[in-house]
Amino acid sequence: MNRLSILGLTGLSTLAFALASPAWAQKHTLPPTRQAGQPLTEIASFDDDFRLVGIGVTPDGRIFATAPANDRRSLYSVVEVDPRTGHITPYPDAAWNRFSESRPASSEWINAQALWVDVQGHLWVLDISLPSLDQSLFPPKLVEIDPVSHTVLRQYPLGDIVHRPDALNDLRVDPRVGAAYLTNAANQGSLVVLDLASGKGRQVLVGDRSTRSDPDQHFTVEGQQALKNSGQPVVLHADGIALSPKGDWLYYRPLSDHHYWRVPTAALRDASLSPATLASKVQFLGDSVMSGGLIMSPAGTLIGGDLQHRTVVAMQVDGQPPRLTTTLLASDPRLSWADGFAISQGKLYIADSRLWEVSFKNGYKRAGKFAIYNLELPKRKAD
Repeated sequence: MNRLSILGLTGLSTLAFALASPAWAQKHTLPPTRQAGQPLTEIASFDDDFRLVGIGVTPDGRIFATAPANDRRSLYSVVEVDPRTGHITPYPDAAWNRFSESRPASSEWINAQALWVDVQGHLWVLDISLPSLDQSLFPPKLVEIDPVSHTVLRQYPLGDIVHRPDALNDLRVDPRVGAAYLTNAANQGSLVVLDLASGKGRQVLVGDRSTRSDPDQHFTVEGQQALKNSGQPVVLHADGIALSPKGDWLYYRPLSDHHYWRVPTAALRDASLSPATLASKVQFLGDSVMSGGLIMSPAGTLIGGDLQHRTVVAMQVDGQPPRLTTTLLASDPRLSWADGFAISQGKLYIADSRLWEVSFKNGYKRAGKFAIYNLELPKRKAD
């Protein structure tokens, strides 16, 4: 689930990236930065009974989180987090959080992965299902919830759009144009465009250079190539996704390379465009940190986690052709895998899933709890 120079930031260390070259990953090493940047405030922490991944925060500051069931099922799948005590409450209720193959998939969380709160304040939950289940009975789905009334407003089954080995990862929803955008991190890599009125969707940019991880780059942590439990290298295609404040650009990237991309959302929604024409509208933004989740601030700053150095960075898109300038935003010795992000009331919320410590075969040492942090976003006037 995953970034630009923030104008007007003082006291932050600018990282020296050679951002225009796709060979950046092989030619540059980031300086150690874990003791620089803004410190984080811990909001809540969790043990193995809630393996945090996704986060969503409403405009009035209510915090929601997910614990996917890929490796093991947590006590709950989707919760509301009390920011004062860290207490979690199953959401929208306990019944939705009691998965059973004997129950309808439309009334339970199978494998809740990612969250998004739209401009209307509605909570969207991406349930990606599990490959071990019959997908005709338990398809992935997108669920819209009104957090004021705790009411499920609509569900969008996605089984006709993605098929194994596809694996949906993250989402953005824009009710202003009636569309949802999702990333598919497996198979060939792709984006999914969903029309909210009709419920119909399609995969686009399938296997495109922008959605498929660069085979010449590899995800390494602490000097080791990251390995899945199967022993195969970690390769994740289209993963992080972010929507510009006006909704006119979608930013995205594979996790296991350093490339960043964007595409006009109007082009994504235009089903009349041929695959080649749509691909021609994609813009390469250069290279930066290897991040998972992404988010864009109201001021137009792209934010993500530097997973290899356990920090959070801010990225600005400038120039023609557009290129990224990257600045260290936050670092904290407690931070492990900053992969889920939300913004509310001028604060950036970070979900630390410690994924590399719990899901990779490399035997990385488990060093802390799953945690939610926040920090005050620097103020910068939008262009």
